[in-house]
Amino acid sequence: MTFSITARCRQTGQFGIAVSTKVPAVGSLCPYVEAGVGAIASQSYVNPYIGIHGLKYLKEGLSAEQTLEKILQEEKIPKFANLVLLIRPVKL
Repeated sequence: MTFSITARCRQTGQFGIAVSTKVPAVGSLCPYVEAGVGAIASQSYVNPYIGIHGLKYLKEGLSAEQTLEKILQEEKIPKFANLVLLIRPVKL
């Protein structure tokens, strides 16, 4: 079993991810974080491109919803993908 937590500090805007599992070195595959952009954690059948592409889409200006939709369209087995996106607040 794998547990992930993704958070954003309200004061600093910094993102963080923690992952706990029995699989060695899972920390190199699950968490993807970029300052000022967002944080993406994936687990289960891990596809590192979820994080790589997800951060790219967020930097290109896609919303979290659009990014998630695009990731799930690209994912070969989306029903097995567990993921979370956390982004900076959007100013309207």
